[in-house]
Amino acid sequence: MRKLAWLALLLACVVLPLGAYVRLSDAGLGCPDWPGCYGRLSPAHAAVAIEQAMQLQPDGPVSPDKAWKEMLHRYLAGSLGLLILWQALQAWRSGRQRRVAGLLLLLLALQAGLGMLTVTMRLQPLVVTAHLLLGMSLLALLLWQAVGSHWPGVRVTAGQRRLAWLWLLVLVGQIALGGWVSSHQAALACQGFPGCNGSGWPLSSLADAFVLRSGALPMASLVAMHWLHRLGALLVTLVLGLLCWRLWSCPGLRQQLRLLMALALLQLLLGVANVLWLHPLPLALAHHVGAMLLLASSCILLCRLPVPEAGYRPLRKSWLGWQSHSRPGQAWRGGMLSRRQ
Repeated sequence: MRKLAWLALLLACVVLPLGAYVRLSDAGLGCPDWPGCYGRLSPAHAAVAIEQAMQLQPDGPVSPDKAWKEMLHRYLAGSLGLLILWQALQAWRSGRQRRVAGLLLLLLALQAGLGMLTVTMRLQPLVVTAHLLLGMSLLALLLWQAVGSHWPGVRVTAGQRRLAWLWLLVLVGQIALGGWVSSHQAALACQGFPGCNGSGWPLSSLADAFVLRSGALPMASLVAMHWLHRLGALLVTLVLGLLCWRLWSCPGLRQQLRLLMALALLQLLLGVANVLWLHPLPLALAHHVGAMLLLASSCILLCRLPVPEAGYRPLRKSWLGWQSHSRPGQAWRGGMLSRRQ
């Protein structure tokens, strides 16, 4: 079971950046149907249809190169789905982690549905952003399943634990804003840093950032969503600083906190570089990978914070099927949620 979990986690770490690469290289509609490519198994089998599409739109979204990028992502995502399905079958047979495996299957089904809608609805921003968030959620659950119970736990106060959860929520919100900006191609809506198009505060209305309609949006909306993402980066920095200050008194967490601070700093630098260097593909992809690593590191941090017995034990035992191995007077081990032996 553990080897399968690790293999699924490693494959997810490939599938997510590859999906970002497909989107950032404008290959999301390289095969405009689903799950095949023009109804065929591969772009090689659909060569005639691809050639006809290129003749109709020479500069359109379809080309053999883009089609192969899109289908490679689908092949690997399908392989990940088969691994998760195999995990679920193993969990059902062994009677361990059945509910966790069931949750993974549910997320997988939703992610596959969103992947289909992403193509058939022609990259609608709301669908693309939801697809990104669900992919990140799938990665977090796979990480939790693979390594969550193998990190030494560190006892913290209830307030410190709540702050760690607040940090995770703020980070997820910032990732959602980043997906919203990227899906609207608003990465270059604000020129210059720290200002935006020569203005120190270009945001006139918060509602401009969340216009839900198809077609081209006014420049004011693109600027608003880009600027809101920058403000989100400031909020993320402040909350992370507060978290590190509150948890620095726990020596067992300092290495984890240093990693979080390093990843956050790298992510900020990549964001600034994307603006100043006009969003080149390598930097844009690195920014996506940085967000994925920051989320993974944050989940590992939460796995190391013990859950109090009172109030949480029924959830851990009856729903997730996991429990802590700690006893009164003993050092807590096994991460936030540990597997039954």
